[in-house]
Order: sequence, then structure tokens, then C-alpha cells
Amino acid sequence: MKTSHLIPYLMTIAVITGCIKEDGEPYTIERQIDKERTIVSSLSGYMYGTAQKDTIVENAFQVLDNNDLDVYLSLESYFDTIEVQLNAVKECGYVYSTTNPNPTVKGLECHTFKKENISWKGDTSSTSLHFSGEEHGLQFNHNYYVRSYVVTTHNDTCYNPVTCQTKTVIPSNVWFRRKEAKIDARAEAIAATTDGGLTYIYGGRSNTKCYSDLWVYNSADDTWSQVATCEDGSMTNSRPIERCNGAAFMYTKNEMDADTLMYILGGEDFGGTPTKYNFIYSLKHNQFGSTAHHPNNRAYVEPFDQPRTGIIAFKIETPWNEAVYAVGMGLTQIEGTSSSAINPQIYYYDVNNDKLFTEEGKEDYHVHTWRALGMLSTDGNLAIDQTAIGFYQSVVVKLNEKQVIIGSGEGSDGNYSKIFYQVALDDEGNLKIVKRLIPPDEFIPRKNAAAFYLNYTKEGSEYDRFFVGTGCDKDGNLLNDFWAYDFGKATWERIADCGNAYREGAVSFKILRVDDYFVKEFAEPQERGIVALGRGITPSITNNYSTKEIDASARNDVWEYLP
Repeated sequence: MKTSHLIPYLMTIAVITGCIKEDGEPYTIERQIDKERTIVSSLSGYMYGTAQKDTIVENAFQVLDNNDLDVYLSLESYFDTIEVQLNAVKECGYVYSTTNPNPTVKGLECHTFKKENISWKGDTSSTSLHFSGEEHGLQFNHNYYVRSYVVTTHNDTCYNPVTCQTKTVIPSNVWFRRKEAKIDARAEAIAATTDGGLTYIYGGRSNTKCYSDLWVYNSADDTWSQVATCEDGSMTNSRPIERCNGAAFMYTKNEMDADTLMYILGGEDFGGTPTKYNFIYSLKHNQFGSTAHHPNNRAYVEPFDQPRTGIIAFKIETPWNEAVYAVGMGLTQIEGTSSSAINPQIYYYDVNNDKLFTEEGKEDYHVHTWRALGMLSTDGNLAIDQTAIGFYQSVVVKLNEKQVIIGSGEGSDGNYSKIFYQVALDDEGNLKIVKRLIPPDEFIPRKNAAAFYLNYTKEGSEYDRFFVGTGCDKDGNLLNDFWAYDFGKATWERIADCGNAYREGAVSFKILRVDDYFVKEFAEPQERGIVALGRGITPSITNNYSTKEIDASARNDVWEYLP
């Protein structure tokens, strides 16, 4: 059939098959070029050519400067064998709809990509076109129908006959910036989380001082509240001191009027002087350090003979389900000297031997209720031929009631570490240690990092992962890279960088979201990670991992990780 006879012939087909629309409504016909490729055109003009199926290049989302999430699609297309003497192309673009499987430019519930987001190579003399485009501001997890079109010099809009159908992504591997904490900006604060999911944060260091206030973060309603403070503290065992760089754990009494006590241990003052004095906080009575609220109604006993800072503390259960409260490692300051050393020893609080003795003519005193639990070693379980190793400003993360991860930090061997140990207690109550897979070469050894553990289901798959990132390397560079260790695959993966700041000394913990947008709309994981506060900098120019610590300031921003 000759080309000049094509339009009347196709109009006849359109009438016969009922394709003609009512007055004022656009209609289309298909010009068959070959079995695979056609162009769909309105009848206001004429075009001859072929169209390849559009390609979806990206179906993704990004975090904007204002921390909103932007969902977008990008496509590319090819039109060729265009006979420009019949009708050349002057414009190209994309049209989409969530309801119309064959979207058109003026169709019901149809939208076109913004013209400024269309890029094409060609002009009205081109016999072939390659163009691309992207559209932002779409909705998560929605079906979209989208196809390319070209507009001829006769204002004939010609469509690709094959419509792409896709569902936009569900958000994953992204950090949300939550509202800032009401707490003053600070680094190296001391934190512990209750079994009910409330995280208590004590002290910390700003650019000018240390704090002695106590705050609680409630993830259920995303609120920060100050619950207590201790002003004008001093280096005594009679009251809390303004401090940072210590550790804490929660202890619950097994009595009818159960009270949870927050043990706050070690740390240092603003000048960097470590302390061995520790104290407790009663959640029930909202009171610091009273002997009336201590287990067995007795004064608190110090775990260390010497001042210590940069320590860890954790709760772990024995195989027979007895809770053990442990504290240790960190930097030991030898009293009366200027000497210090990183200590490998971990102690536990022996609640069964917290005994009070009285000598005639003397004040009551205690037996030492802290006992040696064990040490980490360079090769895992400690044996005679292995070397014990301690860490300063390491991470400790609870995996479950019977296991924790300890690692990273400045090691007693003089090196910054990227080794992580999985720790449990054996049948005799001794440390049972597994040296986990060392991260890849790209993982920078660091101290003062942030870490948390998530076990979650996403899109039908189970994930069991330990996360660690930020911190400070041996050269004083602050970091914002974050990594995940997958227990099922025994592999490491670098995930999204943590927010917009390079930082160290943040607090980090796991939370459980119940009714936020992503849980309700997309059944996203409820388990999330939080990284908050710290000391850091938002640089304008950085390398791939880190930035030198220049004018790093205390922060009070809060970031939440959605896996």
C-alpha cells in the first residue's frame, strides 16, 4: 500500500472497530510499522517512524536538603526512521497515570513530566531521536503507567504504543532526620535503655562544659523529657558529678514494688580527669543515689580500684537465665600518677554477694561486689598463649538476652580496631567469645562509633543485622559511613551514610516504631536504629568517608535509620 493511502485506510479501520471517541475527546490509531514497533498518533497530523519500548532507568527515591523523601522515575526512549519531510519532531516527553493504562497528554488523571526535566538530542531535521526524562514528587509503593510521546511540527502528538507499568519503590536504607532533641547539644553522653524501650541519657560534654542532667527519649511518641538533674556535682561518692564518656545499665529488682535502677559508671569531667565514683538513679522514685533505693538497701559499691573512662556496660544472661550485669575495659588512670593504660578486664556485679559488715567503732563497709568476668583476646577465646586486648571508646550492642557484640575502639595494642567479638556466657558462667568476620579493607578502624542491632522482616524476607558507623579514625578524621553485618550471610555491606554530618561520640540504640507513616502505609519494619547527639561537622567538601576534625561542635540532631 502506498503511503499516501495510509490515513484514509486507517480512518476506515477506526470507524469500523469503534475506536472513534465522542466529540472533543482525543482518539488514537495505530500505524503498524512492523510486528514489534509502532507509533500511536492522534489524527490531527501525520508521522512516519518507529518507536522502541521505553526503558525505566531509575525507580528510586532520594533524601532532599530539607530531609523530605522524594520518589522519582527516570526513563529513556528511542524514536527512529523518522521521515522529516512528512512531519518532523519539535518536542518530546513522557505522560503517566496511576489509573489510566494508556495515558495521554490531556487524558483523565494523566500528567506529563515537567519540561525542564526532559533531555533530548535532536532537532526538526533529525531522523532519529534519543531522549530521556525524570519526574519527581511521586508516591511510594504506587502503580504507575508511563509512556513516551513526541509532538510533530504539525502539532500531532504521537505516543509509544507500549506503556510501561511499574510500582514505585518502598523506602529502604535511608536515614530520616527526626525533630531535634530538646536536650542541649553534647557528645559522649551516657545512655541505657529499659526493657520497655525508654532510653535514658545522662551527662555528656558540650564545647564548654559537662552536664549532670538526665533525659528520657520515648520512641512511642518521639518525645524528649528531662526527668532529673544534679547541680554543682563534685568528685565525691556522695552525689553524681557532671561527666561524660562513661557507661550505664538498667537493673530491675525482683520484688513486688519493682524499681528499675540506672547504674551510671565511670567517665570523666570536662577537663578529661577520669573518675571511679559511680551512682544510681531510681526510675520509680526519680531520685539519685539514695541507699534506700539501692538493691538490698545498701550503699553503692565501686567496680574499679582506679578511675576509668571510655568504658562499656551491658546486661547478659547465663545459660540458666540468670542476669549478669557487666562493666569494664576503657582507659584506667593510675591514681597519684600521670600514667594511664587501656584495660582488657570485664567485671560483673555479684548481687548474691553484696554483703554488709560492721566492725566495732568503724563505719559499715561492703565486700567488693564486683568480680572478674573475663577478658577479650586478639584471637577470640582467651587462652594461655593468646594476648588479652582492651578497648577504649568501643561499642557494645545487645543482640538478644544472651549475646552482645563488643568491638572497634582504640586498642591496648596501640592500634585502632575494626574487630568485633560476639560474646556470651558458657555453662560455667565464663566469657564465651567468637571473633566475627573482620570488615573489608574499606572499613576504617575507629573509636567512639555508633552501633545498633536490628532483626526485621522486609518484603517477605528476614534480616538479622548488626550496624556500626561514624566515629573517629587514628588521624583525627570524623566519619559518617555506616556498615551492616548480616549474620545469615556472614557478610559486610556499606549502607547509606549517616545523615549530613561527620561525627563521633553519638548515642545510638534500637527503637520500635508502632504507628508511623511507613509502618501503617507500607508495613515497613518497626525496628529502627537511632543515632543522636555527638560532636561533628557538616562539611561543604569531603572525601568518600571522612573529614578532618576542624571546629567540630557538639550537636543535638537525631537521625533514624529505616532498613
